[in-house]
Amino acid sequence: MSRRISFEALEFDKRISDLAFSEYEDESEEKRAKIKNVMARVIKNDLTARQREIIVLYYYNNKGVAEIAEMLHVCPSTVSRTIKAARAKIYKYLKYYFL
Repeated sequence: MSRRISFEALEFDKRISDLAFSEYEDESEEKRAKIKNVMARVIKNDLTARQREIIVLYYYNNKGVAEIAEMLHVCPSTVSRTIKAARAKIYKYLKYYFL
C-alpha cells in the first residue's frame, strides 16, 4: 500500500522536525517541550472530533489513509482532506508561537 504525500505535507513535517530538533542544545529541549504542549492543546481543544480521530490514527498509530478510510467507512479522499485541514490548523498555531 503506497501513500501519496503532498509537497505541503512534507514541508509541514520538515518544519515541525526542524523546530523540534534544533541543533542548539540549550533551546532544543525547551522548544521540543513547547511544541509538544502546543500540539497537544491544539489536537485536544481546536480540532473537530473527526480530525482528532484521524490525526491520532495517522500519526500516532501509523495507519495509512486507505486503512483509516476502511476503519471509518469513508472515502480515502475524505481522510486526506481531513488530515490536510487538521495540519493547516495545527500549523497555524505553531506558526503563531514558533515561526
